[in-house]
Amino acid sequence: MTMLIHEEEPRPRPWQPNWRVWRWVATALVVGFAATAAEGGIGVLLVFVAFFAACKAAAEAVPYGGGLREHRQ
Repeated sequence: MTMLIHEEEPRPRPWQPNWRVWRWVATALVVGFAATAAEGGIGVLLVFVAFFAACKAAAEAVPYGGGLREHRQ
């Protein structure tokens, strides 16, 4: 039996930023800055929106691990 083994290393791809993460980070920063200038209920609402954007950025940055639903023994 004869086999051909391809030994060439794949070329590394150049680094590219994850623009989805940076979009949410920028949104969180802008809304968080606006929340410091706002007062009352609008300020609280803006803090919640900034927190939501920060959580979305963290969710985009961390890969999904599959959870217990995809756990197999």
